[in-house]
Amino acid sequence: MLSMTGFGSGEAKTGPVTVTVELRSVNHRFLDASLKLPAALQFLEIELRNRLKDGIARGRVTCAATSAIDPSAAAPRLEPGRIDAAMNLLTDAAGRLEAATGQAQEIRLEHLLRVPDLFTPAQADISRDDLQAAFFAAFDQALAGLVDMKTQEGDKLVAEMRERLAAIENGLVEVRKLAPMAAEEAHRKLTERLAELLEGEVDPQRLAQEAAFLADKANINEECERLGIHIVHYRNALDGGGQVAKRLNFLLQEMHREVNTMGSKTNIMEITQQVIGLKDEVESLREQVQNLE
Repeated sequence: MLSMTGFGSGEAKTGPVTVTVELRSVNHRFLDASLKLPAALQFLEIELRNRLKDGIARGRVTCAATSAIDPSAAAPRLEPGRIDAAMNLLTDAAGRLEAATGQAQEIRLEHLLRVPDLFTPAQADISRDDLQAAFFAAFDQALAGLVDMKTQEGDKLVAEMRERLAAIENGLVEVRKLAPMAAEEAHRKLTERLAELLEGEVDPQRLAQEAAFLADKANINEECERLGIHIVHYRNALDGGGQVAKRLNFLLQEMHREVNTMGSKTNIMEITQQVIGLKDEVESLREQVQNLE
């Protein structure tokens, strides 16, 4: 099973261009992808979104990419033709100035370097196909790293959930032991109440009928049985692995319902304490399932 939280990065090079991709994922109900691509890579957005859908089921995912050109390849170059043209311009200007002033004019390097557009920036001759290949090579590395971290986090979550599930199972064992007390308490309270109303004269048959009715209302055996079944199904889902977060959420809703019903049927302090503990464990499982993809 996979957690929704993770990070992965990758890097690939094509010619003088290096592409870096970082993937971050946090909890979200559905797949929500945020892309941060430089202008040179924005033509890949549609395919990138499709690959994210194929690789990630849900979560808020941020994909940030950068592309950098090797400085040696990006260094500006001198154009011989431009140098010749600049020298001709400077020589002509110096000659005109010398003729006008009668003073000799010297042309130095600093004068030449001030001529606009003497240098031309290097252009990395990289095709879109090469950029795409480099980007997705980096993306695949990042996705593998992300999935690896999500797997590790998922394994930890599953281990914690198994502990919580075992605690619920142990609590259920205790509730089953205490369940007969609910019927006994119902019978005792009914006897006391009828004795008060009838001033000590109680019809044994009527008392038995009323006691049976109250005992049935206070019977939590059915809830215990259903909770036990839900525990088995939950554990089977964990054993099966895969994307079972929705199924686990449904089972937790049913487990919460059974535990609530147990608490509403009896006021026995010992049972109430166990029910409170069961509720806490179910709620903890709910929080953990929210982290599963």
